Formats: sequence, structure tokens, C-alpha cells
Amino acid sequence: MSRKNKNKYFFRKFFFFIIVLIIIYLLYSLVINIFDKEDKIIETFYHSKLSFDIVNTSEEDNDIIDTMFMEGMSEDDFNSILKLNPSVVKSNNNYTNIDYDFEKKSHYSELESIYRELNNSSIVKLYVIGKSVDNRNIYGIEVGSGDDVLFMDSNIHAAEASTTLVLTKFLVDIVNEYESGSESIKSLLKSVKIASILCINPDGYEVYNYGIESLNNKDLWIYQNKDSINFENIKSNANGVDLNRNFPTQNSGLYYKGNKLISNTSITKTTDKGKYYNGDVVGSEPEIRASMYFMLKHYKNTYAYINLHSQGRVIYAGKPNLSNEFNEACSSFAKYISNINGYKVHGLSSEPVGEGNDGSATDFMAELANGFKFSTKTGRLMADKYVNNSCSFKYKYPVITMEITKTWSREPSYSSDEYYYNGLKSVFYKLLEKDF
Repeated sequence: MSRKNKNKYFFRKFFFFIIVLIIIYLLYSLVINIFDKEDKIIETFYHSKLSFDIVNTSEEDNDIIDTMFMEGMSEDDFNSILKLNPSVVKSNNNYTNIDYDFEKKSHYSELESIYRELNNSSIVKLYVIGKSVDNRNIYGIEVGSGDDVLFMDSNIHAAEASTTLVLTKFLVDIVNEYESGSESIKSLLKSVKIASILCINPDGYEVYNYGIESLNNKDLWIYQNKDSINFENIKSNANGVDLNRNFPTQNSGLYYKGNKLISNTSITKTTDKGKYYNGDVVGSEPEIRASMYFMLKHYKNTYAYINLHSQGRVIYAGKPNLSNEFNEACSSFAKYISNINGYKVHGLSSEPVGEGNDGSATDFMAELANGFKFSTKTGRLMADKYVNNSCSFKYKYPVITMEITKTWSREPSYSSDEYYYNGLKSVFYKLLEKDF
């Protein structure tokens, strides 16, 4: 055989070999996609950088501060939240009706499976927006295609696990109805989007329900102090921080001159029953940074915000340091809900400011609604003054804390009773109609 023919023969064999490899790879990929039905997490397909006003000024009347016992959040840390690219859970686009029994106690991993099943609906988007201290996924979920957002979150306090069960049940019901062809639900979800953080404190959820040994990392603070902690009413995350006092809000981690530090706030880590530690630095906890991202993603389009807790069947509405227009909207919204489920409404007198217990999720969303900016001087959101500020109700949504059930409980039937028999399901569905 001539050299020329040998070269031709070699190249033919080489190209034939390459083609065979490609075919084998394509067949392998096809088989994997057919038999591997598990949802996968993939990197988000869009750049999600958020914008927010950052200034280097402070309030004019900062002389009213007696003690600032928490360090401010750094500009780099705040910017890292704005630049976050969350992971997106891949859908298999094959939704089947979900039979979620929330009278059965569920591990957090079981709830994760439900969230991924929900994600197989075309009307749902599921994000992993962060990781907990013990490396559990924190999920943000969007249900609906509308521009107007109903924002609800739950289980920021460990022992208030019933809130996660109730919110999960609501979303399962809504998506099941949508997928079964309900015209009324389809119509609502064309104009509305439900944005939810279903469990802000997944480590707390698991520890409260299944005990301290459910923590993977035994070096975490609450494990190291397990013999001294009352787990019946635990609030903190696995670092021992009360997440609902860790947001970088105007008054977080400080108290005013003339005010005493509120009795249940501790400025050091504590195992004392009824005392809660805010953290050394505002915005320090990964659960809070994940929550901040999802809140900052949606607040401009929000039409109502509800932070779910589980102690007393009451509603807290309004912030004394914010605008009258905002407080009137919150009060009206709370009364609308109370007329449906009979919850007692507490107004401004039940929402103290400048006593050391600020920095809650509702503080953060309320200050966003009133156009606060992030200050590199204080490491917090800010207006022009701490007292009698000139903030305006820029984004017109009410903010409330809703305490469902009479008290916290590990018994899931509490959640079921509240949802079906005490009006909570009716409230959630009515809120989609936006007629308050």
C-alpha cells in the first residue's frame, strides 16, 4: 500500500473512531436522563446582581444612642449579598400531584423532597439561596408568574417549626390545584407571585424536632452547650444566635439613651432560659444573608409581607420609628386578616424601638418599604434620623408578624388545626386576591 493510501486509511479509521465515541456518549446521556429522575442543583442561568443605595453618612441625631453593642455589617459583606448568584434546582417538568400529610412529623430532608417535587410544576421556581450553619440548604421558592409579590417566610425561630409545615401545605395545595386545571387559581397566579423562604432556620427546625444529635457538626455552639440549653423553646440557630435580631436594620444591636436594655436580650452568648443573643455583628449569620438576598430580590414588587411565628394567635402591626402612612397600611392589613381568622391585633405599643431587641425580619422589610439606604458608617440600613425621621412609604406594602397556633409544639396536628379549622387557609387564599 502506498504512503498516500496508508494516510487515507489512517484518517478514515480515526474519524470513524471519533464518530463512534460521540454516538456512545450521546446514548449514555440519553440513558442517564431516562433513568436518573432525581432533581439536580445547577448554577443559575442568569446574572442576579441586585442594586441598592449605599451611602457613607449617618443619622443626624446619633447622639440619642446610648450603647451600640453589635458591630455593623461591612460594605463588602453587604455587596456580596447583592452580587449573589443562587443555585437553581433543575425541574424534570413532570409534575405529579403531591400528597403532603403535614400531620406527620417530617425531617427537613423530607421537606426538601417536597420542595423539589413542587419545582416540577411550570409555575414554580426553586432556588438554593444559601446554606445554614450546619450546611443545610436554605430554599427560596416562587409560585406564580405575576408581577405582584406576596412575600411570606417562616421558622426563623427554631421552636416555631409549625410555621414551615403550614406554609409548605399552602404551597402544595396551590400548586396541586393549578396543575389539576383550576381556572380560578390559574387566573390568580397570572397576576400574583408567591415568594417564600419556607424555613429560614433549618438547623433549628431539625434540632427542635429530632434532637441535638441531628447536627452534623458537633463543634457548633449549641451542641457544645447542649447540657445547658432548654430545647423546649429554643430560638437560635446552631451558632446560638437569635436570627430574628440579626438583620442589619437601623436600630439593631443598640439602645437609646433613656431606655433600658430589654430583659430578654443578652449581649453575650447565653444558655439562660428566656435570654436571646443577637450576635456580635449584624448580618453575621448565613441564614440571614440568604434571607436578605431573597428579600432584596423581591421587595420592590411586594404587595404584602408576612413573617410567620407560632406563639399566641396574634398579629403585630406597625413600627413606631416609621411613617404614619406605613403604619396605617399595616394596621388596616392586620385588621383585614383578623376579620377572617379572629387573631388579636397588636399595634405600635407592642413594637418597642431602641431597647436592644430590634433587627428582626419585619424591621428589615419595613425599612425597605420606607426607602432606607445602607450606610457604610453604621453598617446598617438608615434614614436621616433615628427619631422623627422623614422617611416616606416608598414601596406600598404592609408588613406584619403573624403568630399562628396558641404556642410552639412538636405535635404536627397543631399546624393542621390552625390551617383547616382556625382560618389560616382562608387567609392565605384571600391574600392572593389583593382586595384588602
